[in-house]
Amino acid sequence: MDGFLQLLMVFGIILLIMGLTSTALLWLAVRRIRRSGLMRRAADNGVLTLHSLAMDRTVREPARLALELRRSNQANRRALAEAVQRGWPVGNLPAAAEELERAAASVGDHLRMADREPNRALKRELTADLARHVRSLEGLSVDLRRCLLRGSGSMDRLELERSGARLTMEISAMHSWLTAYGVRRAS
Repeated sequence: MDGFLQLLMVFGIILLIMGLTSTALLWLAVRRIRRSGLMRRAADNGVLTLHSLAMDRTVREPARLALELRRSNQANRRALAEAVQRGWPVGNLPAAAEELERAAASVGDHLRMADREPNRALKRELTADLARHVRSLEGLSVDLRRCLLRGSGSMDRLELERSGARLTMEISAMHSWLTAYGVRRAS
């Protein structure tokens, strides 16, 4: 009987150690996942996607615009990475892409503020103003990707530099305007 109790106690200690170890590992995994930027972005994208499907236009539009900005930035990053990987001339387009991302982040911040606006009329007005900025940023993103694709072929370095400088100037002007004035406020 004494040997059985000792065996039972050893088995209990082993189970306790295994339980504590698995609990600690589970806690570490959950902690790492919660701190992961990838998981946070996935959750944000999920929330934005759900909001973009809402029946209420004042909820749907800011989320749809934010998703468009994210998709545009992702397309820019992919196009730039592919151009660099293939050895295409990129000139100062990486700097223009960074400036474009900063401008998009600024518009995204304004979209989040507009989304939290409780007054529905003001929210619609702010969203309409921001939609114009999103369209401008998307146009500049398309120009950036067009320059990258043209750089793969017949575009010479001088033309590439001019295109990159023009894009950088337009993006910088838009970013400066957004920083200084933001969106139009309702009177």
